[in-house]
Amino acid sequence: MDGYIHVVDYALSGDSFSAGKPRLWLDRRISAGGGQFFDLAPDGKRIVALPSNNTGNRTVNVHLTFLVNFFDELRRRLPASN
Repeated sequence: MDGYIHVVDYALSGDSFSAGKPRLWLDRRISAGGGQFFDLAPDGKRIVALPSNNTGNRTVNVHLTFLVNFFDELRRRLPASN
């Protein structure tokens, strides 16, 4: 594995599956090898990933935001419905 996420177009016809040529989905490494640093949502529409720190001489800052108890906070901020 090269540490990049690839995508591929595909077609289904009856019982046949035909895959196209893989291409980069994002031109940034997700991992430097040795482990899985991403996860795909069950619906396949979203992904969470930790980028690789292997950037040569550049310094990369990684910022993560975790939103916990979103609906509780929403209820606290919105007026109660009558």
